[in-house]
Amino acid sequence: MTSRTPCDRPCAGLCSESGFAAAFAAHRPRLMAKAMAVVTDRQHAEDAVQEAFLRAWSKCSTFDPDGPPLAAWLTTITRNVAIDQERARAVRPRLVREQPPGLEPADVRPGPDSVVAREVLVEALSRVSADHRTVVLRAVVADRSYADVAAELGVPVGTVKSRVFHALRGLRGALSTAA
Repeated sequence: MTSRTPCDRPCAGLCSESGFAAAFAAHRPRLMAKAMAVVTDRQHAEDAVQEAFLRAWSKCSTFDPDGPPLAAWLTTITRNVAIDQERARAVRPRLVREQPPGLEPADVRPGPDSVVAREVLVEALSRVSADHRTVVLRAVVADRSYADVAAELGVPVGTVKSRVFHALRGLRGALSTAA
């Protein structure tokens, strides 16, 4: 951030380094929560909050001290930034095409090492219980959230977490004996 002189008129106080640091420390948690409500991804929320503070800093003189408090002004900027970023991401093509689990692209053939690794993993998976195997395949391999897996299986989220923990511990043991 470049150094700026304080604004000539009443402002949000973000134009000074100490004012900016104080606002950042005081309002960042609330703004992260607002951004997370819009984007649901922590990294994207961090980006939105950073961009919101940058915009607030550059438009510090547009803040009306007689209007809503600084927290409301920053929250509005953060919400708008997060929405703008989500809209921009929605129209961009995905960089990596997602494929259904278990399908490989037609032009990729597994080599001998991957076949052996797959056999070792299948053997290790066969050594854990069916319940543990199901949750580890859905939550870890298919990269689905614990909440989605719990809803699909009709069990509490805590049960899914516990099963994943015990399944991974069992798989580590099975893989260490296979090695």
